[in-house]
Formats: sequence, structure tokens, C-alpha cells
Amino acid sequence: MNLRQVWISLWTSGADVLPLLVNACSTACVEALPVPAEDYVRTAHTGGPGLVQPPAGRMPR
Repeated sequence: MNLRQVWISLWTSGADVLPLLVNACSTACVEALPVPAEDYVRTAHTGGPGLVQPPAGRMPR
């Protein structure tokens, strides 16, 4: 199995958005993930210095 690890920020309890590390079995599984929370990185990602974050100072909805 070729494990793919990506980060995604999702609503967890109605009031909290948490970064979640996903261990996916394939690219298709990564593509099937839900859309991340608004005002957070808009795709599943692997992180790193090249990752563009949304502008600071905006309150999540």
C-alpha cells in the first residue's frame, strides 16, 4: 500500500475547526475528502514552506 498523508481543516463540533492529518490509501481517496472549512487552506495539502495560507486577521465563520 502506498500511504498518502495530507492535512485538511474541518469543522469538528459545530464551533471548532481543527487541522486533521488524513492517512489515505490512494489519490482517489484524497480527492474524495470534503471541502475544507471556509477561511482555511481550501484543499487537502502536505504542508511545507511553499503553502500559501489565507490572509491573517480574518475571523473564521
